[in-house]
Amino acid sequence: MWMDTKYEPGTVKAVAYDANGNAVAEEVIHTAGEPHHLVLEADRKTIKADGKDLSFITVSVVDKDGNLCPHADDLVKFKVKGAGTYRAGANGNSASLDLFHVPEMHLFNGKLTAIVESLEQPGTIQFEASAKGVKEATLQIETTN
Repeated sequence: MWMDTKYEPGTVKAVAYDANGNAVAEEVIHTAGEPHHLVLEADRKTIKADGKDLSFITVSVVDKDGNLCPHADDLVKFKVKGAGTYRAGANGNSASLDLFHVPEMHLFNGKLTAIVESLEQPGTIQFEASAKGVKEATLQIETTN
C-alpha cells in the first residue's frame, strides 16, 4: 500500500517483464534537486516557410543534473526573432488562467508547450525562453521553401 510508503529522496526504478521473464522495458526516476535551467525540445527543427507551418516546443525546468523538477510552476517568458512568430502556449493545467496568445505561461508539473509559426520567407527562427531563478534557453528552427 502506498499509504505505508515513507518518502525518501533517491531513485525509483521500474522494470517490465514479458511472459518469459525477460526485461522488456525500464524506467528510472531520480528525485530532483532545485530548479537550475530550462530545456527546450522542438518536435521538428525544420518547418515550411509558408506562413502556416508550426513547431511545438516542449519547455521543461530541470535541476543541475537534468532531472525534471515536477513541482515547478514558474512563469516562463518567450521571445521569438527571425523567420517566425510566437503562436500560442499551453501547460495542460485546466485551472490555468494564462492566456494562450501572450508570449508567457506558467509551467505545470515542470513543463509546458510553446508553439511557433513560420513566416513566408525562409530563414531561422530564434526561440528564447526565460524564467526567474533559472538559466534561460535558446533554440533555433529552420524554415525552408
